[in-house]
Amino acid sequence: MRRVLFLAIVLCLIGPKTALPAKNSGKLAVKAAMVTEYGSGRVLYTQDEDKRIAPASVTKVMTMYLVFDLVSSGQASFSDKVKVSRRADATGGSTMNLRAGEVVTLDELMRGMAVASGNDAAVAVAEHFGGVPQWVDRMNRKARELGMTSTTFKTPNGLPAPGQLTTARDLTKLATSYLRHYPQALRYHSTTEINHCGAVHGNTNRLLGVCEGVDGIKTGYVGSSGYNIIATAKRGGTRIIAVILGGRTKQVRNRETERILNASFSGAVSTMLAATDRPAQDDDTPVPAKIRHGKSGRHHAKALRVADADHRAKIHAKRGASARFDAHDAKVKTSRHAKGKTKATAEKSGKSSSRSKSKHHKKAGASNR
Repeated sequence: MRRVLFLAIVLCLIGPKTALPAKNSGKLAVKAAMVTEYGSGRVLYTQDEDKRIAPASVTKVMTMYLVFDLVSSGQASFSDKVKVSRRADATGGSTMNLRAGEVVTLDELMRGMAVASGNDAAVAVAEHFGGVPQWVDRMNRKARELGMTSTTFKTPNGLPAPGQLTTARDLTKLATSYLRHYPQALRYHSTTEINHCGAVHGNTNRLLGVCEGVDGIKTGYVGSSGYNIIATAKRGGTRIIAVILGGRTKQVRNRETERILNASFSGAVSTMLAATDRPAQDDDTPVPAKIRHGKSGRHHAKALRVADADHRAKIHAKRGASARFDAHDAKVKTSRHAKGKTKATAEKSGKSSSRSKSKHHKKAGASNR
């Protein structure tokens, strides 16, 4: 009897760890993924691509897409003024530090969503264009138009809501159409930091300046899904889009995304997946990338060689060198001393500024990273 009880306890302890693919399973260590070549649409890798998962902050890609649609049709301008409501100010999770009553441009809100993953910015946008319910309806109509048949949006920012679900396949459709219609959107997504109301926010996409060619798009996290990312990179004349959903930690998400991007560009996806008999590493330790460097475009710094952990740390320290896109230029110089603190906490829910810590509307698992 004691032996049976002991085995039952052991199984309970190890059970949750089997939710994600093991390193030697021939899969990425995430819940779902889909990788495609942007130009041809060729599918390079799939893994549970139709599994429905909470989108988290990658939802903001749809909100940004709709803003581009409105600007393109002449119904809005990026210079439009938006007054921030109390509701937007009180929005929990990651924010760009908006304050009730202040007036900002639509352009600033786009930066806030793309870089700081501002839930408050997404609410401000939705309210400016008729209200949150109407905006969410517009999001779902656009999803149907794009063929995202397994996606339902309930919020403009990805904060948790019952029934808000998507798939890696659907997010691939979204990202592909978004970049095809509005390639200029990458100027927002490749920006490494913004400054708003004296708070410097680093881009939540930590692959910028680290993985060769990466210039977008968006990360996300909620407790029910894990760590998500829609990533895109361009090397030479080839662009690849990788949708990675459900990493156990953001380090796992970033590591697996970097691995599949490198393997996709080199044509070695099957080789990468077969090479799973190496000694297991700690899940929180990023795997150094082995990549060939070259000119990767104007949106990010010179390609940097990632040879070891110390050098990787230096790379992170230089990430803002090539894509600074400051909303308040006069304040940037005086805010530089805050970078060391803010970069380490930019992806923590509501911790990108001292003010956002005081917001009392956060819920367990409601962070977007």
